[in-house]
Amino acid sequence: MLTLTSHLTAARSCCFGAQFEQKARLHTTRLVYSYSNHKSPSKYSHFIDFVRFRAKGGDGGDGCVSFMREKYLPKGPPNGGNGGRGGNVIIRATTNEGSLRRLGRVCSAKRGHNGMGGGRHGMRGDDLVIQVPVGTIVREVPLPEKKEEEEPMDKEARRAARWVYYPRMEEVEAVPEGKVNFFRQAERLMDEEDRYLKWRLRNENPTKIEVDLAEDGQEVLVCKGGAGGYGNPYFLTTENRSPKWATRGRKGEERQIELELKTIADIGLVGLPNAGKSTLLGAISNAHPKQGNYAFTTLHPFVGTVDYADQFQLTVADIPGLIEGAHLNVGLGHAFLRHVERAKLLVYVIDISGPSPFDDLKILQQELQAYKPGLIQRQSLIVANKADIVNPAKENLEALQSQVKNIPIIPVSARYEKNVLKLTSVLRKEVERIRAEEEAIKKTLRNDDDEDFI
Repeated sequence: MLTLTSHLTAARSCCFGAQFEQKARLHTTRLVYSYSNHKSPSKYSHFIDFVRFRAKGGDGGDGCVSFMREKYLPKGPPNGGNGGRGGNVIIRATTNEGSLRRLGRVCSAKRGHNGMGGGRHGMRGDDLVIQVPVGTIVREVPLPEKKEEEEPMDKEARRAARWVYYPRMEEVEAVPEGKVNFFRQAERLMDEEDRYLKWRLRNENPTKIEVDLAEDGQEVLVCKGGAGGYGNPYFLTTENRSPKWATRGRKGEERQIELELKTIADIGLVGLPNAGKSTLLGAISNAHPKQGNYAFTTLHPFVGTVDYADQFQLTVADIPGLIEGAHLNVGLGHAFLRHVERAKLLVYVIDISGPSPFDDLKILQQELQAYKPGLIQRQSLIVANKADIVNPAKENLEALQSQVKNIPIIPVSARYEKNVLKLTSVLRKEVERIRAEEEAIKKTLRNDDDEDFI
């Protein structure tokens, strides 16, 4: 205990200065969300930030072939209801989710209900709403090529796939010569509708879906449900008073969808493995990321919130440790680097007690620049962690300060929570400035839009 006390006393004078003595933090902290169940170490691998699946809108319900039957009306008019429309597939962002869910290869909305007699239309199919974390990018990709059917459908099979027949309907081929074949007329009517729908689909030229769900509650419709089939009253004419057929529901839309999660946080902690990022996050917030004295302790992004006494908040993301070659996907580099892109402020966490802190910084900057050119131009801060290790820390800190002139450097001891108050004050000042700049840009854009509208 005496050794530890003298050790820290020496550290106060050499690295931190007078503010090292301040222990009380003027803000409370809490955990916003994490991307794992941190209470269960065995579940750390369950974080998912990339999913690809096939989305399919629900098929429409079939129309009904029915006729009114009453005591004195044995052959009443047709009264079959239309089928209900199939459900839609919707992807919605929510702050209640921290990781993408495991999804099946095909995610389908519910089929519409069939129409019924008495003019009762089928109910609409239930929508499929897929909840994803805020910060998810929804992207449409080409569908895999379907294998050609071994044998094309014959005439009867095609009819069975389109039509619903009345149980006692006579064979359509058995219409006497010279009489109008009403079923043929109905087929031509539906063929014309099919041609129109195909023409509209070609001319609408829909753009591929690519939406960034950056706000809570934001959603995107990825697949519409199919239209319900027509009941037999649809085919009623002045000549044909008892149509004995209805149509089946149309197929719902089908798309191949990619979901890519990119963490949204004010601050991104970037560092080499075992630099102390998780310990630092735990020191400035009430998050509880896994910590350990070995590399790659953090296996996925972990986000905490710092709540100040005046209700100001900022979010901090602990990004898993990067290694040299991360931009080439070495050590799952791409999976980690994508979570840095959205951070407003980059904080390089450097082990100041290591053999060459400046080389560590250069590795981090090179990997960020190679992954996304211009990323290192973002507002940055260097946290010289492990400054309580006196002997190498003082010399390394002085050397780093002489080598880096354009990025502020703050020495801290995340383990003993020393100089954390100064760090949180600087973080707040930088985040407030960045938010003000972003709000000014948004206001300018809104004013430009209003002028264009006028």
